[in-house]
Amino acid sequence: MKRPELEFPLHWEYKIIAVRTDEAFAAICEVIRSHGFEETPRASNVSRNGSYVTYTVRMRLETRDVLDNLNRALAACEGVKYLL
Repeated sequence: MKRPELEFPLHWEYKIIAVRTDEAFAAICEVIRSHGFEETPRASNVSRNGSYVTYTVRMRLETRDVLDNLNRALAACEGVKYLL
């Protein structure tokens, strides 16, 4: 599958669907910090039964490598179910 052409730097907004625990939120924040960003995800939608939450975070990414590395790291976080 061919990846879409993106012009860097760009502003990228992540939607991260994760279990609703302090540990999952801390893991997401740690990944963001470890990649050199200071942004903090904000919670938005909570699932009907309260088990999952959607976090939104917007950041400026300088290169495709930064985007790809951050995607992999966030998707691998304990408790993250989907990354959009």
